[in-house]
Amino acid sequence: MSGLDPDDARPPFEQLADAMRTRIRSGLLAPGAQLPSYHALAQEFGVAPNTVKSAMAVLRSEGLIVSRQGKGSFVRVQPAVPPNETAGNGRTLEDVWPTLDAMNRRLEALERQLRAVRDGA
Repeated sequence: MSGLDPDDARPPFEQLADAMRTRIRSGLLAPGAQLPSYHALAQEFGVAPNTVKSAMAVLRSEGLIVSRQGKGSFVRVQPAVPPNETAGNGRTLEDVWPTLDAMNRRLEALERQLRAVRDGA
C-alpha cells in the first residue's frame, strides 16, 4: 500500500492527484494507459473511493486523463493544450478534444459495421 502522508497539510485527494500526476509525467503510466479502478486506487492509497473520484476530477481538469463511461479512465494521448490557444471562433483546442473523441468513437463503430458486412457477404 502506498498510503498518503498524514503529516502533509494538503487534503488526501490533492495528495493522491499529485501521486498520479507524478506517475503520468514520469512515464510510469504511459499515454493511452488505463488507470486502475477507483476501488483499486482507494485500496492502494488507503482512502475512500470518493477521495479517488475527487483526485481524478483534478487530473481531468488538468487535461492529464480522460474518462470513458463504462470503460474507465485513461492517460490522455493528446497533450493538454494551454488554455490560451484557440481553435477559432473563440473556442480553445481543449474544448475541441471531446468532440473529436466522440467522432472517433462513431467512426470506429462504423468501421466495425463495415467489417461485419464484408465478413458476412
